[in-house]
Amino acid sequence: MSNQQKSPRIPIIVDGSDVSVDAKSHQSLLAYLRNELLITGCKQGCATGNCGACTVLVDGTATQACQVSIASLENNKVETVESIVQTALGKQITEALIERDAAQCGYCLPGIVMAAYDELSNAKTPDPKHALQHNLCR
Repeated sequence: MSNQQKSPRIPIIVDGSDVSVDAKSHQSLLAYLRNELLITGCKQGCATGNCGACTVLVDGTATQACQVSIASLENNKVETVESIVQTALGKQITEALIERDAAQCGYCLPGIVMAAYDELSNAKTPDPKHALQHNLCR
């Protein structure tokens, strides 16, 4: 019998699925999504929260996943680009970006989709400049 106690677990909802994470984890949300759940739409760009490539929604608000500890998200709802592009609004945003040849290398595009979705979902008067102020595209 082992003397090691299991770390306490906390519940999080990711893209509609219940997951349980180590409450003592020092992992960022970005690392957890990419390395543990294999959800790779959000990208690591700057790792400082300045480029927007890792944008996800936490309880409906655009959040830089590289700046959030997974252990701080108890009972939160996380949505990634993988789930957002399945919604009607997400499809509209994606189609509009494709229609206007917005994709170059595509690295920043998931974060841009997430920022636009957040702005269109939450702002009383959506403003494209405000929506994309935290997203960089090379």
